[in-house]
Amino acid sequence: MRMTPNDRRALGCVVIFIGLVVGAALLLAIAAITRMDTQVASAAHRQYCEDVALWRAEVERGVPLNRRAGQPDWQGIAEEQCPARLQPMDNAQRQLVQF
Repeated sequence: MRMTPNDRRALGCVVIFIGLVVGAALLLAIAAITRMDTQVASAAHRQYCEDVALWRAEVERGVPLNRRAGQPDWQGIAEEQCPARLQPMDNAQRQLVQF
C-alpha cells in the first residue's frame, strides 16, 4: 500500500507529537532528579554543620578526644557556610559504641 502525501503529513504529525510527549516526560524526570539531589545535598550539609557544632561543644566541655561525638571541621567550611548560631541537636543523646 502506497502512502499518499496526506498520509505522510499525518504520520509526521504523529511522530512529532510523540517526540514532544517523550521529551516533556524526560524533562520532568530530570527536574525531579535534580530536586531530589538538591534536597539530599542540603540535608548532608545540614548534618555536617550539626556534627561540627556538636564536636565544638564537646571540645568546650573538655570531653577527651576519643570520647567526642560529632566531627571536626575537616572540610574547613564551617566558619563560612554553617549558620553562626548553629547548636548541636537539642537534647541530643550521645551514644558511644562500646567494644
